Amino acid sequence: MRLFKEIPFGLSNYLIIVRRMVLLLLLYALSRYVFYLYNYDLFDHLSWVQLRPIFMGGLRFDLSAIFYINSLYLLLSLFPLQAFYRPAAQRWIKALFVVTNAVALAVNTMDFYYFRFTLRRTDSSFFAEFQGGERLLKIILNSMVQQWPLVLFWIGLTLFLVLGYGRIKRRLLVTQPWYFYATRGITVLLTVPLIIIGMRGGVDRTTRPIAMSNSGAYIQKPVEAGIVLNTPFCLIRSTGQKGLLRQSFFESEEEMSALYSPVHTPRPQESQPYNVVVFILESFAKHHVGAGYTPFLDSLMEQGHACTQAYANGRKSIDALPSVLGSIPSLTVPFILLPYSLNTMEGMGRVLERKGYHTSFFHGAPNGSMGLDAIAKMLGFEHYYGKTEYNRDADYDGVWGIWDEPFLQFFAHTLDTFPQPFVSAIFTVSSHHPYRVPNAYKGVFPKGPEPVQECIGYTDMALRRFFEYAASQPWFSNTLFVITADHSLWPESVPEFKTAWGRWPFPFSTIFPE
Repeated sequence: MRLFKEIPFGLSNYLIIVRRMVLLLLLYALSRYVFYLYNYDLFDHLSWVQLRPIFMGGLRFDLSAIFYINSLYLLLSLFPLQAFYRPAAQRWIKALFVVTNAVALAVNTMDFYYFRFTLRRTDSSFFAEFQGGERLLKIILNSMVQQWPLVLFWIGLTLFLVLGYGRIKRRLLVTQPWYFYATRGITVLLTVPLIIIGMRGGVDRTTRPIAMSNSGAYIQKPVEAGIVLNTPFCLIRSTGQKGLLRQSFFESEEEMSALYSPVHTPRPQESQPYNVVVFILESFAKHHVGAGYTPFLDSLMEQGHACTQAYANGRKSIDALPSVLGSIPSLTVPFILLPYSLNTMEGMGRVLERKGYHTSFFHGAPNGSMGLDAIAKMLGFEHYYGKTEYNRDADYDGVWGIWDEPFLQFFAHTLDTFPQPFVSAIFTVSSHHPYRVPNAYKGVFPKGPEPVQECIGYTDMALRRFFEYAASQPWFSNTLFVITADHSLWPESVPEFKTAWGRWPFPFSTIFPE
């Protein structure tokens, strides 16, 4: 037997750490409410029904920021080392907790005022606007004097931090060394994954670390993202991102328009406006089409307008929605990870919504995957249909989402319920690593030299079944179908696809109503 001096809490150590994390969540929630009241006039008097998802969604970003900010504190508090339980060490750990979180809350509180000028939460690009720290310091000090009520509010939050942390007490606990290290070691192994999940913002394997654009899933207007987000999160997630330099190649709009104008004025349409349906096919590279793997898509391209020289705007699936549905190309990093993704975007959904269209987006992956639900909403697609709305796990492929065949049938039948005119986009999932098809279709489609080509054949069949059903519906003859891909997928074994040109081609086809 051996004496271990633990300060302050034997087995209740971890419960007290949880209590402190909950305290931080409550302080961030209080800050969000005060932020909303302080900028109340900017938010069009949101009702409680509108505010509830905004405040609930904010917890996700608060939790991520809290775990990032307190990562060192959590490591010191959880690590099974006896020295960390001594009084002096515990005082240092408390100071670390109070100081780091007080600074974070100060940054968050100062943004209450600055938000009124920018209509967005402050990110790392803010510091690039100031050439020297002296100028920035003067601005901060002047703002503190002018906005002294916010300073008092921050002092109050800091007092809650100190009082809520609790007193450091000392007591003796008799235990065995192996039990001490075993229990605390197991606790660390169980806790670290939970912290990582909190930082990432989700547990599903298709969830990328959440970015500022994910706030779009909870809001109706871009300005409302300021309520969902917190400033420490925005600073953390934007650090290291390079801003975009404004490029100007013409002296005036008139000079540019004289060469080319993208504005097209269509002829007046006497009949009902066309419905629009957009298919974004996962990994449908150009070399798969016309090679025996896509017989149905080949037949469609003969009936419609096929673009033989079409190129992808990005290399990953998250690049697809901004470029296909918003005409925004991939830049230094995926657009939805940049602060600009919270700007008001004239996406296809928003433009057609103003013309009376019903708007919707479909993706068979778990809701929230890659933040596509948020970016679709930001592009104006009001209604989202994912794995949750499909509500039949028997058709889940176990990795990415619902198999394309049943989900495309769900898509077709759901279109029947929409008022016309409607615009709807669907993003398929099955032609993706690990390149599997449902058991019932094994051996049905040609495999080819690339593993994805069997999946390409399966999705092509699913597309055929969609059109077989849709062709019998009254809305079909008045619908414009657009078929494209998210990005190319090239075979590394073929030299011609290793060039800059060979990596980007993909099919693009438009089928006009009869």
